[in-house]
Amino acid sequence: MITQSDFEFKKISTLQVSIKNQVGLIRIKGRDQLNLIDDLMVAEIKEVINSFDDNPNVRAIVLSSVGDNFSAGSTVKSPPRHVNLNSQRIAFDVANVRKITIASLRGKVLDQGLELALACDIRFASSETRFGLTHIKNGSIPWDGGTQRLPRVIGPSRALYMMLTGVTIDAIQALEYGLVSQITSEIHDEELALEFGLIIASHGPIAVQYLKEAVNSGSDLNIEEGMRLELDLATLLHSTNDRAEGLRAFAEKRKPEFKGD
Repeated sequence: MITQSDFEFKKISTLQVSIKNQVGLIRIKGRDQLNLIDDLMVAEIKEVINSFDDNPNVRAIVLSSVGDNFSAGSTVKSPPRHVNLNSQRIAFDVANVRKITIASLRGKVLDQGLELALACDIRFASSETRFGLTHIKNGSIPWDGGTQRLPRVIGPSRALYMMLTGVTIDAIQALEYGLVSQITSEIHDEELALEFGLIIASHGPIAVQYLKEAVNSGSDLNIEEGMRLELDLATLLHSTNDRAEGLRAFAEKRKPEFKGD
């Protein structure tokens, strides 16, 4: 088991960053208690998460936060005026890393904070977490992927209801919707994500990468095309040293030692 106390953090302006047992941990730390996302945080998350993606010693990435809230949104006010929104977007970069990303959520997860969480592959939440895309109340709409990713996660009807009303939902409802995979107590939300990260790190990294590609890319294909993609990736995997190691370990009744090649 891995816990918060196992990590030694490198502090950046808006982040705390660490690696332990092949799990990379990024904690966002805004300039206020709401952990609002600003342009500096966007730039630093992009830099760190891409460096983790390229680091062979990192096999899973946990995105968490400092304080009582994951993030209540952006410092960009709605409706924005004279703002280059593209430079403020971060969800695309998070969604396109090859490795599995796990969001550990607590407190307020609103607007761009929720869009950032939606870009992760897996989401865990503490029991008091609140979720919402409230842009419509300010005469705006989500601009960091919310209109595209929320319907894909919870379905278009529920997503439109949330976005058109600007309502916030609690963790129980988020679990029912499929927005989060599991709820835990407030003091253990990050530990749950880290524990899952350890499970991911114990698997063959190529197999994990191919599995993520098959699921994410397949969602934009018809069933026949998706099955062809699955077969192609499975065939490629059979040619790797990790696959051979998995077969040897099974035959020898031992834990496999995957190298990622």
